[in-house]
Amino acid sequence: MKKIFILLVAILVSGSAFSQKTIDKPDYGLSNLPGKLTKIELTDSATIIHFYIKYQPGQWIQVPKDTYIQDINGGVKYLATQTEGIPFGERYTMPETGEANYKVFFPKLKNGIDKIDFGEGNNNPNNWSVYDIVINEKDVESLMPKVLQGNWFQTDGSNQWDYGFYANQAVVDKRVWKYKTVESKKNNYTIVLENAGKEKTIYAQIDKKEGVKFGDNKEKLATYSTEKIDNPNYKLTNDEVYTSAIFKSDSATFSGFIKGYTARAARKTGTIHVSNVLTGNQDSHLVKIADDGSFSVKFPINHPQSIYVNILGNRSSVFVEPGKETFMVVDRDTPLFMGDCARINSDLLSFGEPYSHYEEYRKLSGKILEISPEDYKKACLDIKNNQLQIIESITKKQFISQKALQIKKLDIEYMALENILSYDMYREDFKRSKLSENNQFDSETEDFKLDKSYYDFLTPSVLNNVTAVVTNSYYIFINRLRFANIFRNNVVSSFYNLTSETAESLQKLGVTLSTDELQMAAASRKVEKNMMRTIGFFDTNRTEIQKFQTNHKEAYSKLQKDNPKIGVSVEALAAYLKTQGITLTVEENELLKKFKLSQLTKEELAIQKQYYDQYGESLKLFNEKYKENIQVIADEKEFEKLNDKLNKIFGIKEAFVYDVFTLQDKAGDLESNFTPYTDTQLKWIQGKIKNPFLSNSIVRENDRIKAKIEMNKKQTGFVVNTVKKTESDELFDLMLAKFKGKVIYVDFWATWCGPCMQGIKEIAPLKDEMKDQEVVFLYITNQSSPEKTWNNSIPNIKGEHYRVSEDEWNYLTQKFNISGIPHYVLVNKKGEVVNPELGHHSNESLKKILEKQL
Repeated sequence: MKKIFILLVAILVSGSAFSQKTIDKPDYGLSNLPGKLTKIELTDSATIIHFYIKYQPGQWIQVPKDTYIQDINGGVKYLATQTEGIPFGERYTMPETGEANYKVFFPKLKNGIDKIDFGEGNNNPNNWSVYDIVINEKDVESLMPKVLQGNWFQTDGSNQWDYGFYANQAVVDKRVWKYKTVESKKNNYTIVLENAGKEKTIYAQIDKKEGVKFGDNKEKLATYSTEKIDNPNYKLTNDEVYTSAIFKSDSATFSGFIKGYTARAARKTGTIHVSNVLTGNQDSHLVKIADDGSFSVKFPINHPQSIYVNILGNRSSVFVEPGKETFMVVDRDTPLFMGDCARINSDLLSFGEPYSHYEEYRKLSGKILEISPEDYKKACLDIKNNQLQIIESITKKQFISQKALQIKKLDIEYMALENILSYDMYREDFKRSKLSENNQFDSETEDFKLDKSYYDFLTPSVLNNVTAVVTNSYYIFINRLRFANIFRNNVVSSFYNLTSETAESLQKLGVTLSTDELQMAAASRKVEKNMMRTIGFFDTNRTEIQKFQTNHKEAYSKLQKDNPKIGVSVEALAAYLKTQGITLTVEENELLKKFKLSQLTKEELAIQKQYYDQYGESLKLFNEKYKENIQVIADEKEFEKLNDKLNKIFGIKEAFVYDVFTLQDKAGDLESNFTPYTDTQLKWIQGKIKNPFLSNSIVRENDRIKAKIEMNKKQTGFVVNTVKKTESDELFDLMLAKFKGKVIYVDFWATWCGPCMQGIKEIAPLKDEMKDQEVVFLYITNQSSPEKTWNNSIPNIKGEHYRVSEDEWNYLTQKFNISGIPHYVLVNKKGEVVNPELGHHSNESLKKILEKQL
């Protein structure tokens, strides 16, 4: 009887072994969690997964109600029932520590399940997922002994990673291999790897004293460890910093392997984003993931720099160089690197997450309305100095290469500088935010004005530091500097083609004008003087006008909607406010007074009409005849004005940043106008850029546009449409008629609109992905997109195209309340507008939205 009882107890214990189990540090595969699974509890009634999340303080996370776990072989989904540590189905704001520990409860799993997947079923492309979570541990079939599995680093202090041996795959020499054979004799192993018909042999030896040795030569094995060994005295061959001879027009290769990749992730692509500081553009490149989790992409760059990588929700910066390959293993714990830039990338990771740096500046900008410019500048410089001290302490504990140290220090410096330059922008942003909350500005908020002394941190060494292009921060620094208010204020005449000034400039260039042309130029002086008074008002009072419109945004929006063709003047807005019983402030009344003084009198309007009646046609012919000269004259004037201002502020006439400004301006014009420069224009631009590489860059950009135009002549996949003249809702219905039964993504854009063009570039890979589905990408622009530029641009923009008249554009902007472009609209298969203001979405997010409509 006793034996039977013991046997019964054994059976009960055996039967409940699965349901009464705790798994610490569970093993799992592919994951995009910003953290990890720390424990799994299997009880009689529940499956409990413990999470540790590390995320940016102040940002929110959430456990959606439809979060689930599922057997990796499919079948029923076990939905989450509750949480502990954070609320269930509600947003949770990350604390200042940036860390959160919580549990998610699921129903009890059926017996016999060995591995599960975790996912958030909220159709968000950025949802968190974890694959191949081991519930019931058992020996995984593998040729590779567990004692040799892992990531192996050299033990000489370099911590160079040479071997990644996993259960079914190996990473060696920047390639992913399968195991062909693994033979052992005592503590010696011969590992034969294969990849696409090629074989590689690695020898391994387990030495009880020295550890594990590896190599491809039996007689020359080196000792390795799965733990990194810090040695601050390690010496690296050719350990030198970058110099000013840094530029090289070439391609870089970014390749790698996603550890734990599974086809169940249902994602075969990623993206990289490459910032081009020379042109001011940011280009996106598609990364195609092979079935074994490997990937490789080649792209053009001009100098060593970091790229932004987004692969299966894993986001990181990776440093690359022209003409070289960087190999990365995307791992949920720590990325690993091989290849030419492995040392730099590994060292940069040693400095830790950049969140702490960003967080300090984020907290500071949150107080921007309370801080004076000088105090704000000092606080930014204090953050910089503290960060540099932290970097210094790290270098005393472990070896850091000189290039990695140089990159990090430059990044810290220029991050501080870009934040200092953002003072005005941050204040304006916070004021707008405050205004939207209170519907008025806080009268107690002091309105600081930045003077020349604020910019004393921009020394000649800062402005001339060519090597700073290697940092992430330099791209933003240049943008903030280029558009700083101190350079933008009081820019008037150079943006306008004054006939009298053009005539004088043409004569200085040796051009002989006809008698009629000279008479027209003389007659234009009085008209232009009056016109510039009006133009000058708008340029010198831009901030005050914007503030006036923002203070009364509801009234302004109504008037703008009622008068889409005419626009809303200061006087019209003031008059409307008066009818509504709203009293203007002293500041607003002063603005109105200035506006009225700037307007043309009846006599001046009569003179202007007489001039255009007499010379209107001659003026058109004049501008067309000397078009190329006029552009060069305008460019020269603008260049002189900017350089004069830079000289006055910084006390130097030439600097590397001036060259970058000029190149960005001219490359930007090339991109938006989609019209190559003439030889005369190119020669002028090159003469203004002192740096030889940058000077030649505009030629390369010009050749690229020429090649693109020629290539576009052979392009297919775009259709130019016309619509018969009609009005209002009928117009849009007619435009959509040919796409009945399809989901339509409508993009209102223009060739001159930078954000529009960037958005079109970004969405290109998605259009390729969905080319066989019932989705139409419809592009609508107006007459502000020059016809020639538009014709050159659209062959490279796959989709359906309309270029509508001004009246048709006005009907459409009123229908969809378009106040700025790009503007996106979503139409379902029935032809119904389901979202008139779709907003900007990542490709992953947009794909989900479109698929839902399908």
